[in-house]
Amino acid sequence: MRTIPWIASKWLFLFIFNATILGSSLDYFLGNKIDYWIHDIAVVLQARTEWNFTGIVVLDTGIPIQVSRKQALPLFAKATENLIAAGAKGIYLDANLTKENEGIMPYAICVEDNGEIRWSQPNCLVSGNQCQLTNSAVGNAPLSMSSEVFSYFRVAPYLENQAGLPDFLLYDWENEAFIPNSGLVALNRLITKNTPIARWMDLSHEHANVIMAQFIDAEHVIKTLNEQPQERCDQNLPCRRIRFSHPQYAAQLSTRLPIIPVSQLANCDRQMAIEAAALLKDRIAILQLTTPTELTDAVITPMTTALFGPYMLTPGTQYLVDSIETLLSDDHPREPNIFVKLLLFICAAIFGVLASTYLKQLSLLWGVGILLLGTLIALCSLMPTLQLWPVTVTMLTFITAVMQTIALHLMIGFKEGQLILQYVPKQVHNLIFSLSSNEFFKNQRYQAIVLMSDLRGYTSITGMLKEPMHILNLMNDYLDQTTLVLQDKYEGWLETYIGDMVCYYWPYKEFNETDAYRNALLGAIELSQLQKRFFSELLENYKNTFEQTLLQSMQQILSAGIGLSSGSVVMGDLGPKRGVRKFGILGDPMNLTARIESLTRHFNTEIIITEDFVVTTQRLGLPTRRLGYYCVKGRKETVLLYALGAQDDPRFQPDLMVAWESWLTALEKEAITENISCPHIFRKDQATLIEWHAQGLLKEGIWYLEEK
Repeated sequence: MRTIPWIASKWLFLFIFNATILGSSLDYFLGNKIDYWIHDIAVVLQARTEWNFTGIVVLDTGIPIQVSRKQALPLFAKATENLIAAGAKGIYLDANLTKENEGIMPYAICVEDNGEIRWSQPNCLVSGNQCQLTNSAVGNAPLSMSSEVFSYFRVAPYLENQAGLPDFLLYDWENEAFIPNSGLVALNRLITKNTPIARWMDLSHEHANVIMAQFIDAEHVIKTLNEQPQERCDQNLPCRRIRFSHPQYAAQLSTRLPIIPVSQLANCDRQMAIEAAALLKDRIAILQLTTPTELTDAVITPMTTALFGPYMLTPGTQYLVDSIETLLSDDHPREPNIFVKLLLFICAAIFGVLASTYLKQLSLLWGVGILLLGTLIALCSLMPTLQLWPVTVTMLTFITAVMQTIALHLMIGFKEGQLILQYVPKQVHNLIFSLSSNEFFKNQRYQAIVLMSDLRGYTSITGMLKEPMHILNLMNDYLDQTTLVLQDKYEGWLETYIGDMVCYYWPYKEFNETDAYRNALLGAIELSQLQKRFFSELLENYKNTFEQTLLQSMQQILSAGIGLSSGSVVMGDLGPKRGVRKFGILGDPMNLTARIESLTRHFNTEIIITEDFVVTTQRLGLPTRRLGYYCVKGRKETVLLYALGAQDDPRFQPDLMVAWESWLTALEKEAITENISCPHIFRKDQATLIEWHAQGLLKEGIWYLEEK
């Protein structure tokens, strides 16, 4: 075996051992819950295509809409009798009923051939010349059925506080003696396991899954419950995974996925009803008191959430049907035994160590990992029942083996890593390094505040200095003395430096929105002050570097503008998949902020902000001056802009603000008169807006600026 200089063969065996132990430990403590998303895909791909032991009876469009569910109970009672007569093995009414009924209310007894309902009639107790209505026979017991039915009939738990009421209120006096001693109730509770997505059947002996399955094959059910391992779900209930069928929302008279309309089973012509009931011969029938399209009892299952699934809710009755089918067919998704999993972890560790030791190209190493992952997913998706393979733990075993063998490479590159810190913003560095070893940052949408600042006169300065080294040194001094405060004091995220332009942003969620706005505004104020100080100290700081006349010219030319806006951005990686990538943001605020910053050249202000910041400026006591509504190049939406200044800025005195607002409002309404004058201090702003007005850029109070 060929070895690389810094590793010996004995280390390979140690790395394999360590990775295998880790994989086995993770599998023991975590189980397969970390692979639910993969296993759910497998369940979808291996969905049940037919029901061999069950069927569903639903309320259908053949029953007029005016028939309430309570009034339809006799129809389901009649359907139950016909199903048992046709050879059905058991009946389960999957509805939480009340035992209190309105006896004089008409009930649907059966459905005529023409689709009309035959109704029950209340009795009339004659007293003198009056008729006092009394309960009909059906009203006294809406679920009255022949006595032989009750051995095969079960019902979901009654409504709260109803269980103590006598059963004859539903089933009639005569039938109470035929109700089993254990009662008719079979639980239909839904259980989960550390997740809101339902994947498991309840294997408690009092649950409908077990009780109804025993009507088909009691010996098989008892044997599989006693001999096969069971999971423990929430509340420590015994459970097992279900093999689901695709959700069905329409009645279908077939033996593959039978969903029979109750209107056919409760036909007044008993012979026709028996013929329809024959479809459920030797099956369990689940009665659903709603139409197939009603989602009053729908369940979130892998069919709702899994990739490549139908993304549909599973009706509650179908969930029960799939549970019974799984129990009787013994085809529940299951894990491989512990020895197979141990062998799998050993193989993954060997692949990881050998690949990371001898493959020189990282792409080949990832190729081995992807091949292993694809194999595991294929095992889950293609095996008939052995679907719950430990995909994530196996990959972690592989990655652990890889990480051990490349750890020395990382140690060699430690010094290079220290250099990287100088070129990656602190927040981005912390974000990326907070991810786990096999985790990558996913591009995410954020709300963010964007700040851009650009030097005015930069092009002229580059022409004056000519020597690129002088320009680079000057820009580094400028950035060091001005923008560093945005990172260290105001927690800004550096987006980029492009020549003389600098861009920072503050991503935020709802919990830190106030802090982000405060930091951005105060950072902009202090940045502007530091820029002014840098420009004012040029003569002193560079007197030994440049000629005095050159410095004076630079000082007269140089100034800076700052723009601030906020909005929705996407934060993440930008660049080719196999090349150098950059972490940053993209979104409308980037374009808008650049346009806003460029407007500082036309107004007597260093900072321009959007309306979003006004509430925060008021809370911080920072003065603002309205500049009007603008529609800038590249955007269709208008934005209200304000000039921002420090608290002691003389340009924001109250009388000046009032006068400016009056003049601006008059201009926007095109109602300028001799009595309305613009403060002299804003003559630059006045000249700009009058020129734009002359160019026809003002339309209905909005300035349309098509140029940069």
